[in-house]
Amino acid sequence: MSHVSRAVFEALERWEQKALITPELADRLRQESADAAEAGTARLSQYVVAGTAAIVTLIAAGVFLQWAWPRMDAIARAGLLAAVGLAVNLWGSRLEAQRRWVPAALLMQTAGLGLLTVAFVYSENAWPDAKAGGIAVGLAALAVPALLAPQTLARNVAMPAVHLCFGLGFVAIALDRATPLDGDTIVWLVDAVFVAAAAALAVLLRRDPDGQRHPWALNAFVMAAYAAAVLVVVTSVGPLDMKGGATFYPLDAWLAVLAALTLWGIHHSPIGLRREWFDLQLAVCILLWVPLGFGTAMEALDGPSEIALGLVGGVAVLGFVYALRFRTRRVLTASALAFILAVWFWAQDRAGALAAVAGLTVAAVLMFWLSGKVGTWASRKG
Repeated sequence: MSHVSRAVFEALERWEQKALITPELADRLRQESADAAEAGTARLSQYVVAGTAAIVTLIAAGVFLQWAWPRMDAIARAGLLAAVGLAVNLWGSRLEAQRRWVPAALLMQTAGLGLLTVAFVYSENAWPDAKAGGIAVGLAALAVPALLAPQTLARNVAMPAVHLCFGLGFVAIALDRATPLDGDTIVWLVDAVFVAAAAALAVLLRRDPDGQRHPWALNAFVMAAYAAAVLVVVTSVGPLDMKGGATFYPLDAWLAVLAALTLWGIHHSPIGLRREWFDLQLAVCILLWVPLGFGTAMEALDGPSEIALGLVGGVAVLGFVYALRFRTRRVLTASALAFILAVWFWAQDRAGALAAVAGLTVAAVLMFWLSGKVGTWASRKG
């Protein structure tokens, strides 16, 4: 029985004991909750089995390639990878259109895009850049998102987001294979494409506040926000030529923007665009800050462990305050983990010092105080 079902069953039992609902209604609600939980478990099992099948398929493909690869030249290898990738993607798309094995169909489409990416990259061994063969490969890379992405828009809200991320990669491959541009210029152009795509998605969301006409746009925008992290890193170490710890600063800025967008989505976005998983994303932002905060303190700022404690622990405390005010357990859990890691890191660095003992004592007192607040919250909810 899932955690949600247990909570529902306990609530129904409490309401029945308090005569808020009749025993007959309680029984019907228990049965409906059990049926919903069973359906959810079945869907999860389907994804697990589909993922296992995808891994087994990749293993089989790897064994075949290990046998066939030495017997083929570069052109045959690139062609084989592209053909298999396209076939797998189209097969998955057909299964999805028929509403058969939808989890497996989505994974197949994603795997097919991945194989096509590998094929386009490997094709450099067969045809040089900016020549007839390279230009043809570049045009083919641009054709993939143009031909495959539109058919997914009306069917689900997941694959358009996947196509957006792969599309940025295909644009980079096309510029690399079909033009004589250097790497830094290609990175800037891909950044420009990303900004244009993100702006277009923002316009769609603004014009469709209920999420009815373009239900896929929100997921695509969120996926774009995470894809931006890759572009931030590539741009920082490439065209901007940042060295060492300086690369943490743009990533810190990216995470701050992601957290701000998440908070906007939770509290200020139109009702039709709000999602239950936004608080989970906020919790993820707090957890992502743990390595970024440590890196910023120790590498970028080259400071003592107290700075890391202040950066990571400070955000954790803000997370505690937010979680207690808005009653979100996910953010509370993430904040607790971030706080523990910050204190542990600092204590290890200051092991044996009386100041460390005092700091840990203060931290323990704070946690006990927060525990009381959580207990008050729970009693009020009960």
